[in-house]
Amino acid sequence: MNNPNASFFGQMKQNWKSALTVALVSIPLSISIAVASGASPVNGIITAVWAGLIAAIFSASRFNIVGPAGALTAILAAAALQFGPAALSSIAIIAGIIILAAWALRLDKYITYIPSSVIHGFTLSVAVVIGLNQLNFAFGLTGLTKHPEFLSNIFETFSHIQMASPAITGFFILSLAFLFAMLKFFPRLPGAVLLAPIAIAVGYFAQKGQLPFDLITLGEVFPNLKLSIFSIPDLAFTNAYVLPSATVALVAILETILSAKIADRMTKTKHDQRKEILGLGLANIGSGFFGGLPATGVFVRTSLNVR
Repeated sequence: MNNPNASFFGQMKQNWKSALTVALVSIPLSISIAVASGASPVNGIITAVWAGLIAAIFSASRFNIVGPAGALTAILAAAALQFGPAALSSIAIIAGIIILAAWALRLDKYITYIPSSVIHGFTLSVAVVIGLNQLNFAFGLTGLTKHPEFLSNIFETFSHIQMASPAITGFFILSLAFLFAMLKFFPRLPGAVLLAPIAIAVGYFAQKGQLPFDLITLGEVFPNLKLSIFSIPDLAFTNAYVLPSATVALVAILETILSAKIADRMTKTKHDQRKEILGLGLANIGSGFFGGLPATGVFVRTSLNVR
C-alpha cells in the first residue's frame, strides 16, 4: 500500500510502475472505445489524458481511474450516428454540467439504491453491443451501410459475410485467442499491452507488402489521423443533446461510484463519494473542451492500478 503522506516525488517513486502499466493498457483500450463510439482514435487518447488528469486532481479516490469506458459506448455510438461524431465533445460538456448539478443537489446518494442486478444486466448488454458492432472490423468488411438500429447493423454484417477476408478473420481469431490465453495462464500480465506492439508490427509489414496478406489498419479507416492530445472541438448545444447527455451522466455516476467502491474493498480504504462526483463532472467538462469524449470511472483499469 502506498503512503498518502509521502512527498510528491515519494509518491512518484511508489506509483510509477502502476502508472506506466495503466497508461499502456489505456492506450489500446481508449482507441478501441473511441472507434466503437463512432469517433476518431485521437478522441479516445484525448479523453484518457485530460479526463484522467483532471479527475486525479479533483477527485477523492487514490486508485480510481477515469477515462473512456465501454459502458458509454452504445449511448455514444447512437449519438454519433444521429448527430455526427463532432457532437460527442458537446455531449461530454453537457453531461459534466448535469453531473455537477447532481453533485450540488446531493442526488448521487439516491443513485446508489439502484439494484446491482440492473447494473450487471446493463454492463452485460453493453459488452454484447460493443462486441457485435465490431464484427465488420473482425471480418474485414468495409463500405457497409450503417443503420441507427443495432439489429439492422448485425443483419447488414451477416448478409455480406461472404465478402469476409480470410486473413483478417484469421488474425482476429488468433488475437482473441491470445487475449484469452493470457487471461488464463498469465493473469498478472495485461494481454492488451503485449498484443498491441505485435499487431502494429504485423500491420506495418502487411502495408509494406512484406506479408502474403493485407490487413485494414486504422490509417486506412481514418486517413486524416494525426496524433494529438488537444483539438479544438466544434461545439454546439441543442435540446436534442440533453437526453443522451443525461443518460451519459447517470451511467457515469454509477460506474464511477462502483469503481471507487471496488478500489476501496481491494485496498481497505474509504473515499469521499461527493468529492469523487465533483471530480467526475469537472473531468467530463475538461475532456469535452479539449476535444475528447465523455468519461467515467472504469473497473478494469482501476483494479489493474490497485494490483
